[in-house]
Amino acid sequence: MRSTRRSAPVLVAGVVLVAAAGACTPRGEEPPPDSSPAPLPTSFEGERPPGVGPDLLRHLHGPGGQAPGILGEPGGVRITAFGESFLVSANAEDRHMVQRASDGEVLWEGEERVDGFVPGPEPGGPPVLRFGGTGDAGGTVLDDGGEVLWEGGDREVYLSGLVVRRPEGWTPDDPYGGFEVEAPDGGRLWEFDFAEPDGPAGPPEDGPDGAEEGNGDADPLPEGEPDPERNGVPVGAAGGAVLLDDGAGLLQARATGEDPEAGGGDAPEPGDLLWSFAGDDPELLGEDTLPRPRPQILGAYPIPAGEDAEDASPAEGAEDAGDGGDAAPERDAVLVRWSLPEEPSLLAMHDARTGEIAWTLPEPGANPAPGDFAPLPAAGGRFDSATGTLLLPQASGDVPLIAVDVADGEELWEFREDEAALSPAFAAGGYVYGDARGADDADSSQVVLEAATMDVAADGLDSYVEAVTDDGYAIVVHQRQRFVFAPAPDDEAAR
Repeated sequence: MRSTRRSAPVLVAGVVLVAAAGACTPRGEEPPPDSSPAPLPTSFEGERPPGVGPDLLRHLHGPGGQAPGILGEPGGVRITAFGESFLVSANAEDRHMVQRASDGEVLWEGEERVDGFVPGPEPGGPPVLRFGGTGDAGGTVLDDGGEVLWEGGDREVYLSGLVVRRPEGWTPDDPYGGFEVEAPDGGRLWEFDFAEPDGPAGPPEDGPDGAEEGNGDADPLPEGEPDPERNGVPVGAAGGAVLLDDGAGLLQARATGEDPEAGGGDAPEPGDLLWSFAGDDPELLGEDTLPRPRPQILGAYPIPAGEDAEDASPAEGAEDAGDGGDAAPERDAVLVRWSLPEEPSLLAMHDARTGEIAWTLPEPGANPAPGDFAPLPAAGGRFDSATGTLLLPQASGDVPLIAVDVADGEELWEFREDEAALSPAFAAGGYVYGDARGADDADSSQVVLEAATMDVAADGLDSYVEAVTDDGYAIVVHQRQRFVFAPAPDDEAAR
């Protein structure tokens, strides 16, 4: 584990002084003040931040700007990386645009409320955008190419390429009933009942005082003995498996009828039980843990298949390696946070098909499960695919954030509140981009850290990185202008 032991440097925002040029003025009259702002630059003359390539493609604002009208919104816009595109959103109203990063082509425009990014079909791949929904259900799902993948009603939930139809009148407090699992095109894969536990409910365990997140302060469902035959509420999907949470500490995986890693043979039928784990399993937090820890799905990621993974597909590894064909085979895995109300939680990376635990890592803080069966949003800017580094915020304790290597579960570094006034914003291309603030909120600048080590790569720059796409296109802000840069060459990106 690596922890920084020096404070972030003091950063002072630059102040631009504008000198008025002399002009012919009638004697006895003062020249009128020049209150007009300096013109927007059209060429980049600032300091290029780490991770940004040398080739400038275009600027977005003002004369000659290669951008549509939404970028001229009086209230301004915010720009977020979305796969290989940029999501541009107006600050003052629900206006949004998806723009291809490489050439600026507009792929989609809309005026509905955006619900946020949710995990896409590919583990560790780009997220999808959901808008126009209610809570975690319904709405429209869009990919980073502007293509609509799915539209659904308020009983339906999109789960990483699958669609789950909940029972009529479903609520987190009454989660039981009949569910249907479908493909996005409406083809039914499997239907099942989530049954209430047998026998009377025991007294609820006390939750944390003052719990406010989600339904964490609600009475937990009766635990009883873990029983996979009761099924559960679908809360995630990966690697041909749908993940069910029974609300009492049991997580199970059921087949969707496909096996992405099968090299032949019969695929399991939709609904077949692949594996199940309870939070008090000896391999997790132990049998003496009370109440039984609850699972939270934090995402799905490709990880090394392992030396003893004899069923890994060499063909898949060769395909990933391109012409070299020497990349290690990978398997789809699901990162689960096993949570207690007031004790530190445990991270466990489970093989999506077998449930095998690749690694576990105790977290420094308590991270109580929300308790509402809501799928978590996509990791998005918290995951750096170049280094496999995942940034995980902590809900409590002296460590507000840790960085974890998803391949082996090593805690790479932790960020402590008392060490630096730095707020990590997103990770991309081997770097973490964050805001450092001085005593005055206006006294701020961007700090760039090495994603795998937390070493400071740059600070005090006169420009900052706003967004970086999965394929490396970056938006850099300098003197009120946005510039788009092409990806850095491989040798420069690796430095």
